[in-house]
Amino acid sequence: MNLRVPSATVSRVRWLVVILVLGLGALAERPRAQAQPQRTAPGGIETLQIRPNVYMLAGAGANIVVHVGWMGVVLVDTGSANMSDQVLAAIQRITDQKIRFIINTTADADHVGGNAPLARAGRTLLRYNADGGFGGNDFQTNSGAAGVMAQENVLTRMSATVGDKPAFPGEGWPTEAFTGARVKSLYLNGDGVQIFHQPNAHSDGDSIVAFRRADVIAAGPIIDLRTFPVIDLERGGSIAGLIAALNNLVEMTIPPAPLNWHEDRTFVVPSYGRVMDQADVVEYRDMVVVIRDRIDDLIKKGMSLEQIIKADPTKGYRKQYGPSTGRWTNDMFVTAIYKSLTAKS
Repeated sequence: MNLRVPSATVSRVRWLVVILVLGLGALAERPRAQAQPQRTAPGGIETLQIRPNVYMLAGAGANIVVHVGWMGVVLVDTGSANMSDQVLAAIQRITDQKIRFIINTTADADHVGGNAPLARAGRTLLRYNADGGFGGNDFQTNSGAAGVMAQENVLTRMSATVGDKPAFPGEGWPTEAFTGARVKSLYLNGDGVQIFHQPNAHSDGDSIVAFRRADVIAAGPIIDLRTFPVIDLERGGSIAGLIAALNNLVEMTIPPAPLNWHEDRTFVVPSYGRVMDQADVVEYRDMVVVIRDRIDDLIKKGMSLEQIIKADPTKGYRKQYGPSTGRWTNDMFVTAIYKSLTAKS
């Protein structure tokens, strides 16, 4: 029996084959993910390339963002003081350019401890005067060292007296503290850089730093993937401010739409942990909101803090975020939310 396939059907099959081949070719030519690990740094520091000119250093305290360009090196946070030599060595493996500018996201020691030595290893962005001096006063130029910028409350806490000495050495204090407007905008290394103050989140001096051209955001202490987020009530932190900051972060990020399989997206660097994208931030934000709502419901039922802790409002999240021992525990997180929600306005 002789069966003939209609010519229209043959034509459709041919087009399907062509489309399939082109689709497979596109997948084969898909570029590699841009966040490439480079496990070459000794001293426990890992270097991760996020963009061609943006890197994350992990293991020196809080994560450090390194932005490299024609001006030199721009850092977001500097890690712990005792890791400064290793951090500088890791930066020198990335580039031979000088550190020119440092941005701090908070006043915590694991974020700002390396300010002084890393600033001294760098060089101010401001020009020399004709007489060989630097333009501006020593506070503006950091006496020739790299400049340091942060929200004003960071300067207040770093310069506060602890005993008979300041909390941090003066050469590591911010040389420019921005006030007033919640957004400080700069242009560094050919990239628009915006620093967004997040009032009363982890503390009262937190900032989110966004590199607009690179599409990389440093979340600072707003996200810590080791534990539940730290709410420092004594330094102005609150659960409402933390959730507001996380909502802001979600709005600032761009998802990989419409090609969800593609690596194009906004990358977010937390204070500790892996590089994230919008979906990760949404999941983290939702976790905080769910726990906040559970605790709020229990408060409305008239339960005490001890009763709420026993009711286990972090159930379902403790395995990932809630250690029972250490510097920030499950119970401490619940207590902070409870006190934040019941504080008199």
